[in-house]
Amino acid sequence: MHLHVAKNVFYQLISRLVTAFTGFVVTIVIARYFGASSYGDYTKITATVALFYLFVDFGLNAIYLQEDSDHSHFKDLFYSRTLLSFLLTVLLGIIVFFLPFNVAHNSGFSPTVKLGIIFYSTTIIFQAIQQSALAVFQKSLAYQKLVGANVIGSIIILLFALYAAYASISLNMLILLLSVGSGVSAFASLLFAHKKLTPLSIDIQFVKKLFVKSVPLGLMLVFNLVYFRIDSILLSFLKSSQDVGVYGLAYRFFDFLIALPLFFSNALYPKLLESSKNFRNLNQILRFYVFLYTIISVCLIFGCFLMSPLFSYIKPEFANSVLPFRILSLSLPLFFFTSLLQWILITLKKNTYLVYVYGGCALLNIVLNFIFIPSYSYVASAVITGISEAVVLLCLLWKYRELSKSYD
Repeated sequence: MHLHVAKNVFYQLISRLVTAFTGFVVTIVIARYFGASSYGDYTKITATVALFYLFVDFGLNAIYLQEDSDHSHFKDLFYSRTLLSFLLTVLLGIIVFFLPFNVAHNSGFSPTVKLGIIFYSTTIIFQAIQQSALAVFQKSLAYQKLVGANVIGSIIILLFALYAAYASISLNMLILLLSVGSGVSAFASLLFAHKKLTPLSIDIQFVKKLFVKSVPLGLMLVFNLVYFRIDSILLSFLKSSQDVGVYGLAYRFFDFLIALPLFFSNALYPKLLESSKNFRNLNQILRFYVFLYTIISVCLIFGCFLMSPLFSYIKPEFANSVLPFRILSLSLPLFFFTSLLQWILITLKKNTYLVYVYGGCALLNIVLNFIFIPSYSYVASAVITGISEAVVLLCLLWKYRELSKSYD
């Protein structure tokens, strides 16, 4: 089992490395050629749109894998999710017009940022398409197809980024080009999924069951994203674009690292479903991956501390990104452990409990950021990220121990 999981984690890692390298190039281009303030605008654009990605995800794949063993209802998943993404894109376009902007402090959402959000909002639709294809890859553990799709999209994005550096185009034009690259990756994923989408029809009863059962998990993921991204959003309202850019660069690299446990979870989930009725097997899986995650996360922390001074080579003003990045990196073990426990509890159908945990921690995160950002800016956000994840871990551990005792 571990070898099969490792193989698919490897494919996901390759996919992530490809997209991360592309993201790294885009980050360097924007940070170096546009500066911290414009990178802050880029962070505002991408963080705002990313809030809507989880509504597209909404835990639908996890429920779909439980309810449809042979992908006979793939069309229902695809069309319902795509329709939802269109509605979310329109909703975001309406919300954008009401976002505030303080000219004096360069805080909030300028007209340029608002236009960038509208351009980038098309990726919500592309995210819906790729998430649907991902359900097929996850069920059959065929993540090599995801690698292929991401390589194609990343090549397009990389070419656009290099063109931006050469032609000195505007930030919003680059945002538009990046959206096109995202679309190429999404449609490549759909093509590699090899699922029939005609004739156009939707099984309303199946879709209704899918969405109803996904509500607890979807809410948990939404709350999870809120407390992942709310710091950047609140910095956008409360601090200058310069501060948002400094923290955004640190979080950009941290975001890649905390995706690593998600790769393991994606590959493990089908096996967790098979072991859901045997707590002894779950305990063995937990012990093995806690040991593995501890080694990986500690090594990553050392690497982060050693490599973080390189931020200043992008542009001297990004030397300030070193401190928040180091603070964020110290919380890596927490993110590894919570990812594993979260999916074990999902397997055990404790989705409602996860909603309460992540909802409560999202609220805690918002309150703490509101209190401390005005005085301590991005340093507070970095510390609060670790505190919030520690609270999540304690809550998940308590629940798992309670369930473990009931099976004894």
